Amino acid sequence: AVRIRVLARDVSLTLSEPEGTSIQNHLPCTLGEVADDAHPSQCLVQLRCGPSLLLARVTRRALQQLGLQTGDAVWAQVKSVALVA
Repeated sequence: AVRIRVLARDVSLTLSEPEGTSIQNHLPCTLGEVADDAHPSQCLVQLRCGPSLLLARVTRRALQQLGLQTGDAVWAQVKSVALVA
């Protein structure tokens, strides 16, 4: 078993499975709770990826432009260089 730490700032969201990207880590997730973050322009999004939870820090504008709501299917993208074992 391996435990990794992924910072919320290193996670981006997309509505469809990524193609043609340099980001190699794509995880199908379900959007959970959305909470206020330290800065009013940002929010912290909880993602359920199988049995694991992942957090993403995104702008409120991005959340609105993507039309994301609790329960939506999304893809989380994590750059390999962001993974800390």
